[in-house]
Amino acid sequence: MKNATNQKAIAIALISALLGGGSLLPVQASANSAAPAPLVQNLNNVKLDAAYSDAIERLIEKGVLQGYGNGDIRPNNNVSNAELIKMVLLALEVEAEPASQGSGARWYDAYIASAVEHGLLAGADELVPNDSATTSSLTGLIAKALQRDAKSVAYWMEQLSINSADGLTRGETAALLVSAEQGIRSADAEIVSVKALNRITLEVTFDAPLALEDETTAAASENFKFDGDLGLVNQPRLKTGSFATYIVPVKTMTEDSYSLSYKGKQSFEIDSNHDLLVLNNVRQVTADTIEAVSSREDGIIDYGYMISAYAGGRGANAVILDEENRLNGKPMSIISSLATRKATLTPEAGEPIEVSYVGFTQSTDGKQEPKFRLPQGQTLKSGVRYTLTSDWFELKENEFVASEFQPLTIASAEAQDEKTLLVTLSEDPGDELFAYRSVQLKGADGSVLSAQYKVQTRKGATGTFEIQNDGKLTAGVAYEVVPVGSWSVSEQVTVTLDN
Repeated sequence: MKNATNQKAIAIALISALLGGGSLLPVQASANSAAPAPLVQNLNNVKLDAAYSDAIERLIEKGVLQGYGNGDIRPNNNVSNAELIKMVLLALEVEAEPASQGSGARWYDAYIASAVEHGLLAGADELVPNDSATTSSLTGLIAKALQRDAKSVAYWMEQLSINSADGLTRGETAALLVSAEQGIRSADAEIVSVKALNRITLEVTFDAPLALEDETTAAASENFKFDGDLGLVNQPRLKTGSFATYIVPVKTMTEDSYSLSYKGKQSFEIDSNHDLLVLNNVRQVTADTIEAVSSREDGIIDYGYMISAYAGGRGANAVILDEENRLNGKPMSIISSLATRKATLTPEAGEPIEVSYVGFTQSTDGKQEPKFRLPQGQTLKSGVRYTLTSDWFELKENEFVASEFQPLTIASAEAQDEKTLLVTLSEDPGDELFAYRSVQLKGADGSVLSAQYKVQTRKGATGTFEIQNDGKLTAGVAYEVVPVGSWSVSEQVTVTLDN
């Protein structure tokens, strides 16, 4: 049993004040009981821990939280895995009441089966029903129920000072679920506020997180309608740690204000933000590719490190910004999606060249170094000074002198199956330099196939390439691997799919 702290009491009181309406919580039962205990009928006869009284009282008033045999809530008792599964299913509206499992079934069997069906558990034996629940199991269940990242749930838990290695109490669980209810997705979500963070980024807060379908690029482009020349360039992305605040990448703002219609039901006037993102410098990385460099230390962060969708794969590089977009108290400017973005590269005494962002290179390996590539077939001229400019960023150091870059070298290749092969370079490029590169496969039988790098698959010096245009490797046929363009050379590399 655990004593609640004043900090917890304050946190729960704040949540209760901020949230309207009640959270749907389960009928509670002892882990060893054959059936749920009777519903608490009279709140005046219930003794509640002060730290959790608001959360628990609201759940009881909803008619979904029961006590033990005598109606006692026992908020400081540890919650079992079986109780936890039921609480998550009902509180977060994943399942109203699962169908009975038939005679002889334990009270929790239907809930465990439902959790497996809805993807909250990998299998019925993933959690031992009568064991005490842990913070990790609670985090995982809530994240899956809300179709969110575990880092956000852990953050909500931290705000409530819930961090126990010896089991969760019923009161703590109730408090977190009341808070997490704000994360239930809704197809009817409405915009609460819109703010322009810089020339290419909006921050939009809703009253609930969007249904997954409404987060897709296609649906969002239909739902967000702007006047003038503004429009989305990629899908809205939930901020890690927030309940319903999205980073929305848009075209470069050129006018002073814009009108926004959302789903044809809501209208907003948006004051533009003409701030340029201030990046550090530009440097050459291959014969036809450059990169613009920035760092968190200078108050710039790429949104790839602070959005819910990527949090699970970024490890220690994933962070949570507060409501004012500060990291550890420091204000941060956010680089949103660079999809379709352009920049201008001007050689000294030469004509400007439009360079295009290379997809999926803006936040890799803990770096913030988006790549820009010259048009197909063009390369940088050694010894020439170039200047990089854009209508959405400025560089503290915007010039560099091009050098003679040796192409990457393909050292080996291995067929994974008839549609994919692994291509290994002679050394680790240390970044997404494979991006949008292709190879040609010349078969000994006279056939010719093409394969393109699958973005974000590089592991060290090796990347996965996928056969294009419905082509397939033929078993037993040797294929010579030849780079398309001048990005690399091949040391007479061949690949053969085993019979």
